[in-house]
Amino acid sequence: MVQLADIEKIAPGVEHLSIEEHEALQRFTLLWTLFEAQMLESNASVKKISEKVESIEPGIIDGGWFTEHLDYFSNRYIGGGNTNYRFDNLHLRKNDNPDLVCAVLTGENTDSASQLIGCLIIVYRFRNNFFHGIKWAYGLQDQLENFTHSASLLRKFLEKVPSGI
Repeated sequence: MVQLADIEKIAPGVEHLSIEEHEALQRFTLLWTLFEAQMLESNASVKKISEKVESIEPGIIDGGWFTEHLDYFSNRYIGGGNTNYRFDNLHLRKNDNPDLVCAVLTGENTDSASQLIGCLIIVYRFRNNFFHGIKWAYGLQDQLENFTHSASLLRKFLEKVPSGI
């Protein structure tokens, strides 16, 4: 177990995170910083994410390498064809293109580039919500799969997409 008793006082609940949760958070943090530095010129935004994905050759995006993550996000944020309370708790802002994310998750938009952008916007929101404290409001509960899928998607993206694009 990771010893975090010394910061439990200022970060309630952190001491009770499982080894898996610690690993997922560490992987996510490392992969996000690599993704932001290598792909987004160390200045992340939805606009930059969209521009980056739109500059990728379609053959790189196609192939289904991010389908499991799209399926996970769709199952998590859509119920009965509509967004749910978890979607609301992503705290998507107007600049985050919530209409695109919703259309991708509901299956209305099946364009591969749009789907990848939608997934990366969700990962970006996890990043913002985690690094800027919103996730701490409920002690990072129910976040293991979010960070596991996000880290995996970022790793695959970094493997598939040349950084010079």
